[in-house]
Amino acid sequence: MIKKYLLTISVFLTGTLIASAQETHAPPQPPPSMFETAPELTFVAEDVAGSGQDYDIAFSTPRAGCKQLLDKAERLYREAVRLYEEGKTGRAKECFNTAIETLQHADNDAHVYYQMKSEMDNLFRGLRWLVPEHTGADNSFENQEYTIPMAVENKLVEKYMTIFSHGKPSITIRRALAVSGKYRKMILTILNEYDLPRELVYLPIIESLYNVNDCSSKGAVGLWQLMPERARALGLKVNYWIDERKDPEKSTIAAARYLKYLHIMFDDWHLALAAYNRGEFGLVRDIEAARAVTINQISNRKATPDETEYFVPQFIACTLICDEAFSSGNAPALEEPETFDEVILNDIVDIGIIATCAGTNSWRIRQLNPALKSWCTPPNYPGFKLRIPRGTKKKFLSALAAVPDRNPSPGYIKYVVGKGERVNDIAKKFQTSVWSIKKANRLVNIKNIKTGETLMVRPGKDYFTR
Repeated sequence: MIKKYLLTISVFLTGTLIASAQETHAPPQPPPSMFETAPELTFVAEDVAGSGQDYDIAFSTPRAGCKQLLDKAERLYREAVRLYEEGKTGRAKECFNTAIETLQHADNDAHVYYQMKSEMDNLFRGLRWLVPEHTGADNSFENQEYTIPMAVENKLVEKYMTIFSHGKPSITIRRALAVSGKYRKMILTILNEYDLPRELVYLPIIESLYNVNDCSSKGAVGLWQLMPERARALGLKVNYWIDERKDPEKSTIAAARYLKYLHIMFDDWHLALAAYNRGEFGLVRDIEAARAVTINQISNRKATPDETEYFVPQFIACTLICDEAFSSGNAPALEEPETFDEVILNDIVDIGIIATCAGTNSWRIRQLNPALKSWCTPPNYPGFKLRIPRGTKKKFLSALAAVPDRNPSPGYIKYVVGKGERVNDIAKKFQTSVWSIKKANRLVNIKNIKTGETLMVRPGKDYFTR
């Protein structure tokens, strides 16, 4: 009876939950796990046949063999969760199956499972919530289910499926998919919070190839390629000091809010995506002029500029190809997310000082904080969250507290060019180099300086020792 009961659970877990997980590829919160909530003591019962009395239940220590099997099953379960979150669904399914099979051989007493009645109820409640009614549908690539329609008979989709599957475009997409591992879990979490389709995790591949520093010819920046005005409207700071379009988490929240708004506005995911590229008001003008309401009509009637016409088919093709890579176990190894400590700064701090206090260099600080544009943290930004290398927070705060001037002068002085003076003469006067003056003043041609012009000059060390 016990094995039959366990087999039922096995069928549910391996035949429905895992099938559903593979169809969505968005790692859901696992249902309540018997491994996490099982009591540590086993229960045994003695029944006097025909006595008509209830069982007498007594505590007993777990049998050694049973305990070892439970430990093994738990290890397999943990490994399956890890593999699934890395996108390795095929290997994850094997570990889930093996974990269930191992439990079947543990041969626990029935009272163990009865005492876990509430946990089992939660398990089945979770399964009924996660598993769609058509659990009998196969889990092949062709039968994947999407919130955003993918089965589109569109020549452009077929065209980009072919292009993205071969040669350099294929290599480029696989490289971007690997990089997406740094942000995948964060993005999927935010998409879930905003009740958005998990397929949108692939949108940054089309937008930026998952490059936080990517900048388009039109000025769109970051993973999600947001324009400055749109980003500000969505609550991001974009100014001389900081550009939060380059902050992966903040820009993802902004993009999620925008996509949610676009879907509400158009009530169609293809149109919402087209509007994300074109702008909602531009798309409204286009589709009204052409009376186009579907992706096919937009393409056939040339309702939008080429970039927008191609955008949705490119996204569909990319999503299908990336999902197929995960389904077949052919996906590239995903990069690990950045690990860091976070500190709150209320004052302006020079990035060089930040790097010194954290025991690293300015390049690493800028890598962890790609939104920073200037030499220091942004002014008028109380509560600014700064990322520093993991494990350095205590050292950093101690070292920073001992710094008297956190935004020191770089040592430049203003110098007014005299009549007939050249850059060489000024460099010699201040014991510095021509290159230093040229760089500080962004001079294209050092011969073009004029009398009365003001230059920024940083004197060399020897200048102060004369």
